[in-house]
Amino acid sequence: MKKPAWSNVLKVARWEFLKHVKSPTFLILTFLVPLVMVIVGGIGFFTEQRGMEAKIELGVVDRTEEFYEYLKAYEDTRLILTPLPASTEAFEEVMQQEELEAILLVEKEGLETGEMPFYVEDVREVSMAYVNGIIGQAASVYRMEKMGLDRGEIQEATAPVNLDRRVVTGEEPEMLDFMVPLVTGLALIFSVIFSGQILMYGVIKEKRNRVVEILLSSISSLELLLGKIAGFGALSFFQIGIWLAAGAVVMFTMMGIPSIPLTVGQLLLPLLFFVFGYLMLASIFAAVGATMKEAEGGSQAQGMVIMIPMVPLFLATPMVMAPNALWVRILSHTPPFIPTAVLLRMAGTTLPLWEIASILFVLLLSTVLFVVLGARIFEGTILQYDRTVGLKDLSALFRRK
Repeated sequence: MKKPAWSNVLKVARWEFLKHVKSPTFLILTFLVPLVMVIVGGIGFFTEQRGMEAKIELGVVDRTEEFYEYLKAYEDTRLILTPLPASTEAFEEVMQQEELEAILLVEKEGLETGEMPFYVEDVREVSMAYVNGIIGQAASVYRMEKMGLDRGEIQEATAPVNLDRRVVTGEEPEMLDFMVPLVTGLALIFSVIFSGQILMYGVIKEKRNRVVEILLSSISSLELLLGKIAGFGALSFFQIGIWLAAGAVVMFTMMGIPSIPLTVGQLLLPLLFFVFGYLMLASIFAAVGATMKEAEGGSQAQGMVIMIPMVPLFLATPMVMAPNALWVRILSHTPPFIPTAVLLRMAGTTLPLWEIASILFVLLLSTVLFVVLGARIFEGTILQYDRTVGLKDLSALFRRK
């Protein structure tokens, strides 16, 4: 296999990028996803804000003649209490007359057992977790006073405990150490799903229309393959950049999350795994496309290729919970699962330098191997128009010198 001319690779990459960046399918996928992010994020934000600002008119039927005063201490602008006669029975009728969202029935037995009847007209209109928390706090204070504790002792007994985490070795872990690898892993999967399938179908289409004959008359098959991978890689970065920008808008403006300072060290390793992972998986997509006669067969093969980065994702929970388990370490050194598996591990732990070096070494070798094998398959099958290439053909192809 001849050494590729990088000028030809860049020409192919530029041509592929400009051709697909203007296509309606790409534009719809690229800008529809951020639009959905903004709309969903906006709906969630305004719904949450409305829920936090919504007032809860709560009627209290206190048959102990004591508990209402304890509950009154927790009344605020969100929770508005209305005392009702102890003889109240027709709760639905009273609720409508007094324009209440709910009525709490307090009896001595209920305070002892913790089972207190709570009548609501529409459970969706009342934040049960919020109200339950308020009533629970008031009930705890009430019980402690009945046990003989004074207010000072109660405050001391119920004072919250805040754990002051102090790391014995290494640096203090940050939220970004979890988020950056996780987001990068998800970005790799999405880039494979969107740009990888376009790459494969593009190869099938050029093969069916015999455009590839014209291309191979002026450049080599390896240059064509590398140019396609580079072009679709740039396309994927462009697309994911827009998605991340939209996600940042949702987080920083709608969700009120403060700006996040990123360092080169936090980005370098995840980006390396992303780039090498994309090269490996994109070469598989291109090689698979070269073996297909029609798009129908490619759709089945596409599903198999997409499953490669998805396998570690299916195991994400046990991997993050036990990132240093033996089977996780083995999976982290097994191509083609390395990129996604390692990014998930990095979200759960700090990898030692020796393991990062060994994983990068295996990833680099396997990426080169997959690209070379992909180029060999691409070169040997791209001009076979009349049939889908099978395993027997591939075996014969690799036996040839």
